[in-house]
Amino acid sequence: MALRCGLARLRHILARLLGVLGVLGVLGLLGAGHGEELLSWILLPLLGTAAGGDRDTSVAPLVLLGPNDLMLPNTEACQPRAPFLLVLVASAPAHVGHREAIRRSWGGARRASGYPVRTLFVLGLPDSGAEQAALEREAQQHGDLVQGRFHDTYANLTIKTCMLLRWAAALCPGAAFVAKVDDDIFLNLPALAHHLGSLANPHGLYLGRVHWWVRPNRDPHSRYHVPVAVFAGAAFPPYCSGTAYVLSGDAVRQVLVAVPHLVAVGPEDVFVGRCAHRAGLAPTHTARMGGAIRLSLDACCYGQVLFSIHGVQPAQMGHVWGLLGGHGWGEGPEEPTGLCTLLQWGLGLLRCKVLALFEKL
Repeated sequence: MALRCGLARLRHILARLLGVLGVLGVLGLLGAGHGEELLSWILLPLLGTAAGGDRDTSVAPLVLLGPNDLMLPNTEACQPRAPFLLVLVASAPAHVGHREAIRRSWGGARRASGYPVRTLFVLGLPDSGAEQAALEREAQQHGDLVQGRFHDTYANLTIKTCMLLRWAAALCPGAAFVAKVDDDIFLNLPALAHHLGSLANPHGLYLGRVHWWVRPNRDPHSRYHVPVAVFAGAAFPPYCSGTAYVLSGDAVRQVLVAVPHLVAVGPEDVFVGRCAHRAGLAPTHTARMGGAIRLSLDACCYGQVLFSIHGVQPAQMGHVWGLLGGHGWGEGPEEPTGLCTLLQWGLGLLRCKVLALFEKL
C-alpha cells in the first residue's frame, strides 16, 4: 500500500513538472516569434466551426512561412522601423513596366500626409530561369520585391495574397496599416494616409469597396468556380474588392488566424472576406476606393476624391503623377492636391461616378 501511494505521488509530481515544462515551452515559442504558428497549429483547431456557409475543414495552412517558402524574402524592407502604411502590390513576374511606373510615381514615396509609407511588390515564380534571373537583378537594384516559391498563376492568387499578409505579419509587424493593391492601381497615398491617420479607432479595420450578397459561381468551367464542398452558403459574407483594400495591423493577424480553417481557393478577395468574417471583422465600406470601375483621366477625382483608381496603365501612371505635381521616383505631393473647385469637391463621388459611367458608353 505504501509503495502504491508513493508511486501515485511520484506520477503526480512528474505530471506537474511536465505541465510546467510545457508552459515554459509555449512561452519560449511565443518569445521567439512563433506565436502565430502556435495559435494556428495548436489552439485554433479547438475552436468551433466557421460561421455562415464556411465549413471547418482540415487543410494544410498555406500562409505559414517556413525557411524555404520565399525565393526573395526581403527581410530588411521594414528596417530599421516599420512604416505607418505598408503597401503590398500583387504583381506578375512579367509586369516589369507596371512596377517601374509605380516606382516612378506614387510607389516611390516614403512619406504621405506626414506619415512614413513603403511600397513593395509581391510575386511568385516565373516560367523560366531567364525570367527568374531578371527578377533577381531587379530585386538587387530596387530592394522592393518579395517572391514566394509558388508558380505565379491566376489560380494561385489566393496563395499570393495569403503570403503577402503573412510576410507583413512576420517581417513588418510594426506597420499600423497594410494595403493590398493590384499593379494596375493608381493609389492616392496622401489622401489615403490622411484618412487612416484621422481614424479615432482603427483597430480591426478592414477597409475598401465592399461587395454585399455576392452569390458563389457554381459553374465548374468558370475560373471563379466555388464548389459547394468549399462554401455551401447561398451568398458570401461581405468582402472588399481585391483591387485595393486596407487592413489594420491587428486585423492582418486576425485574418491569418482564420486561414487554416478554410479551404484556400479563390476568388482571393472573397477568401480574405471569409477569413475576416470568421475572425469577427466586419468590412468598412468606402466609395472612395474605386473598386473595379475604370475612370478616364480627371485631376480632381485622381488627386482629391478617390483613394484608388483601377485599370491605370503604366504610361498613364506617370502622366497622372505629373499632373498631380510629381516629378518621378515618388517626388510628388505629400498632401492631397488641391485640384478640385469647391463645386467639384461638393459633388465629390457623384461627379466621379458620372465620369466613370460616361467612360463605359
